[in-house]
Amino acid sequence: MKKFFYLFFCSIFVVFVGLGFVGCSSSEVDKVSKNLTTYAISASLDDEKKEITASEVIYFYNNTGTDLEEIYLHLYPRAFREDATIKPYTALTMATCFPNGLSYGDLNIINVKVNGEIKNHKLAGEDEDILKINLGFKLTNKKTVEIVIEFILTIPNCTHRLGFYQGNINLGNWYPILCNYENGEFQLSPYYSTGDPFCSDISNYKVEMKYPEKYKLCSTGKIDVKSDAGISTATISAKAVRDFALCLSSSSEIVSTNVDGVLVSYMGYSYDSDLNANLSLAVDTLKYFNKAFGKYPYNSLSVVKTPFIYGGMEYPNVVYISDAIDDESEYQKVIVHEIAHQWWYSTVGNNEVTEAWLDESLAEYSSALFFKNNPKYGITYDDFVSSALSSYLLYVDVIQTIRGEVNTQMNLAVNEYQNDYEYSYMVYIKGVIMFDCLSDAVGEGKLLSGLQKYYKSNKFKIATKTNFYDAFESACHKDLKNFFEGFLNGTTIISSIN
Repeated sequence: MKKFFYLFFCSIFVVFVGLGFVGCSSSEVDKVSKNLTTYAISASLDDEKKEITASEVIYFYNNTGTDLEEIYLHLYPRAFREDATIKPYTALTMATCFPNGLSYGDLNIINVKVNGEIKNHKLAGEDEDILKINLGFKLTNKKTVEIVIEFILTIPNCTHRLGFYQGNINLGNWYPILCNYENGEFQLSPYYSTGDPFCSDISNYKVEMKYPEKYKLCSTGKIDVKSDAGISTATISAKAVRDFALCLSSSSEIVSTNVDGVLVSYMGYSYDSDLNANLSLAVDTLKYFNKAFGKYPYNSLSVVKTPFIYGGMEYPNVVYISDAIDDESEYQKVIVHEIAHQWWYSTVGNNEVTEAWLDESLAEYSSALFFKNNPKYGITYDDFVSSALSSYLLYVDVIQTIRGEVNTQMNLAVNEYQNDYEYSYMVYIKGVIMFDCLSDAVGEGKLLSGLQKYYKSNKFKIATKTNFYDAFESACHKDLKNFFEGFLNGTTIISSIN
C-alpha cells in the first residue's frame, strides 16, 4: 500500500458456524477454514446520513493457546472522530484526505452480548479505539464463544480507506475486528498514519449489506446481489481471509473474466476507456504470480478504482487503486503491487505494525519481477531497480545534508519512522535494492525458490522474519541472516548496483 514515494523528489444476521458459506470452493481453503473465528455481519447503509447500522455476530474460536477471561477488538473508525489524538492522516496529507474540508467519522457501540447475555463494555487502548469485553467466565483454549456487537458507523467525507467522496464509498477497516494475540497478549496498537498499521488472523465471513441500488459493489469474497424497491442486498461469503473490505460506486462499471477458477474483476468509472486493459493487466498479474510464487487460493479477485489518499491499498480478494493517478505506467505499477499483496499480506500474513517490510518490500520487488517477465507493458526490470537505487541515493544524500544523519533501518515499527517519506524509502525502495542484491548473490532461480518456500510454509499464518530467513536459507543452502540483517539494521552501505 501507499505507493506514493515516486512523487517525492520527482437487524441480527443469523448464520451457523461453518455453514452457509459458498464463497470458496478450494479444497485447501475449505480445509483451513475449519476451527476459525467467524464474523457474521448484517449492515444497512443510510445513504443520506452516510451511516451504517450493523449487527455483528462473532463466533470467537480461542486458538491463543491459553484460557481467556477478556478479549479486545480494534475499533479503527474511531480514529476519524473529532477528539481522536492519533489520527490516520497527517498535516501534510490532510488536504488530500479531505478535499471538501475536514470531516469526522466514528464507530459507536450500542450494546454487546456474550452468549446472549448483555455485557458492560469498555473503551480501552492508547486512544480509546479498542473495545474491551469481559467475558464473565474463563474461555478455555480451543473453545468458542458467541459475541454480538450492535454498532453505528459514521463514514467521514474523505478519500481514506474509510470514507465517501464523489459517489464512491470506501469501507476498509470499518467494523470491530479482534486484536491479534501475540507473545502472550492482545496487540492494541492504534491506527497510525504511517504504513498499514494492521494485523489480524484469518477468519470466515458472512456479510449481508443493504444499500441503494444505484451503487455497484466489489468486496472480499463471493458476492450475490438482489434488488427490490430500489434497495440492493448483497450476500457475501468468504472463508479463511485476513480482513473484509468493500467498495461502493455510483459511477462505475465492472468488467470480469474467469481465469484458472478465479473470477477476476476490474471496477472503473463508466466513462473510462481502459476498463478491459486494466482487467487484462490484473489477469496477467494473477497468472504470473501463480506461476512464480504458488497458486492463489481464493476464487475471486477484484481491482477497484476509487478516490484514495495514497496510490493503492490491499485487502483480501480486493484492492483499491487511486483515481488520482494520471500516469498510465504508474497506475499499472500500483495494480501489480497491490495484487502482489494477495500473496504477501493476505495469504502469508505478517504484523504490518512491527514488520512492515515483510509484505511491502516483497510486494514491490514482486512488481519488478512481473514487469521483467511481461515486457509488453514497457517497464523493464533494470529501469525499475535503477529508479529505486537513484531515488534512494538521492534521498539519503538530501537527508544527510539537511540533518547531518539519516536513518536507514528497514525494521522499525511504522510509528517509529519520522514521516511517511522515511518509511517509504526504507521499506519500499530499499526493499527492491535488497532483493536485487540477493538475486545477484544467489541467482534468480534460488530467489524464486525462496519465495515459493516462504509462501508454501506460511500460507494462512502470520509469518515473522525468522520464517522468512528459514525459507531462503533452505532454498539457497546458505546462511543469509547476516545479509538480511545488514539491510534491515541499516549497516549495509548502498552506493551502487553490483
